[in-house]
Amino acid sequence: MRNRKRMLSLILAGVMGMSTLLAGCGTTDAGTGDAAVDTAVDTADVTADTAKAKTENNGEKTTITYWHIFPEGDAFKPVHDELIKRFNESQDEIYVEDLGISFFDFLSKMDTAIPAGTGPDVAFMDLTESLRRAEAGVLVDLSPYIERDGFDMDQFYSWTKDVGTYEGDWYGIPFSGGGRWLVYNKDMFEEAGLDPEQPPKTLDELAEYADKLTKVGDNGEIEVLGFHPSLGNVSFRDYVLNRGNVFFDENSNPVVNSDANLETLEWYVDMTNKYGAKQVQSLEAASKTTGIDPLLSGYVAMEVNVVDFYKKLSESDLNYGVALMPGLKEGENTTQGGSFDLEIFDHGDQAKIDAAWEFIKFMTSVESQQYWAVENKWPSTNQKAMESSEEIKNDPVWQVILQSMTDTAVTKYEPTCPNWWNLIAPELEAAQLEQKTPKQALDDAQTAIETAIENNKTLSE
Repeated sequence: MRNRKRMLSLILAGVMGMSTLLAGCGTTDAGTGDAAVDTAVDTADVTADTAKAKTENNGEKTTITYWHIFPEGDAFKPVHDELIKRFNESQDEIYVEDLGISFFDFLSKMDTAIPAGTGPDVAFMDLTESLRRAEAGVLVDLSPYIERDGFDMDQFYSWTKDVGTYEGDWYGIPFSGGGRWLVYNKDMFEEAGLDPEQPPKTLDELAEYADKLTKVGDNGEIEVLGFHPSLGNVSFRDYVLNRGNVFFDENSNPVVNSDANLETLEWYVDMTNKYGAKQVQSLEAASKTTGIDPLLSGYVAMEVNVVDFYKKLSESDLNYGVALMPGLKEGENTTQGGSFDLEIFDHGDQAKIDAAWEFIKFMTSVESQQYWAVENKWPSTNQKAMESSEEIKNDPVWQVILQSMTDTAVTKYEPTCPNWWNLIAPELEAAQLEQKTPKQALDDAQTAIETAIENNKTLSE
């Protein structure tokens, strides 16, 4: 019992969102050999359970609870509400009762509700963290339903499979997500003598542009910062993946302090402190005070942000440009990405499980996903929906997003040390504040992760 409670307390730990997060594991082919037999048996079981549940329900409408991160006042809520409404009105057997919870409170509420058995039937979660919940046994295995209904998982971007399957099975269906891009102020480009239609394509060009775009007042204070590697929605992790590097090798051994990662951190620290940490912090503080993104508030000329930032850009008065995230070399534009998904929690009620599955199929259909993407300007992880939309085809901004979606990479879920990023983050801060050298910081992070892995092995024995 103690080990199960510990697992349940871990399954929802971590940070949600497109900036975080990112975990995954290899998959196995469930279509051949013994796996195919297992799938056939599971599908038959699901079909029988569904038929039994319909009989026991006596034709009454099934109500399911659905928790998500779009409370009152959230910019994405109207479109999300409309999709729920459409589902409820599309049939007379299922009613979805939803609850929107603040993004910042969502995980803590789920972390309390799931172990207590009071959580929702279906929830809007982080696909890259679904493996934790699958490991803990609190999710419904969706693969038998996918097989039974011929639900096409190939319509989703291929990288979602890298992070969305546990031991070859799906426990969540991808919904929305994406990677990152460079966004910039075109007017500031022109003022600096830069062509606003030719954004930087490499990290070297990015540094050159940043120098030209930075404005320093007569008092020596920075008025506009050309670029800062952590302003926007981006972290050191993004630059590691952008360079094609990793934190763990293919055998799940930590390689945090590799030469490639050290080179990345040295660049990151240099760019962070180029104009003085205190002056940069004052710009960050000013932006936080207003609650407006640094680019939109005019404090920064360029920043890396998540692609769903498109909504805020489109609603602003900024004369903006967008481009792929610059890489070490031109054409190397890999970005860290992730996806939210819809997951069914197993409370032992087959009628609710079946109803939740029907709801998920509706929400992740091509039609629903196109509506979500176009109206919210938040990319869908349904590639078929994205590439078949006429609105998206005719929008040059969307075309940059589409390219970034195919260049997306994810960090691997590591069951031996699920919270490895929390061990790296303080070391990165120490390096940025010049309390440690980049090498010392990464060496200490490597040691901390190796120690955590050994401790976790001991706890699991």
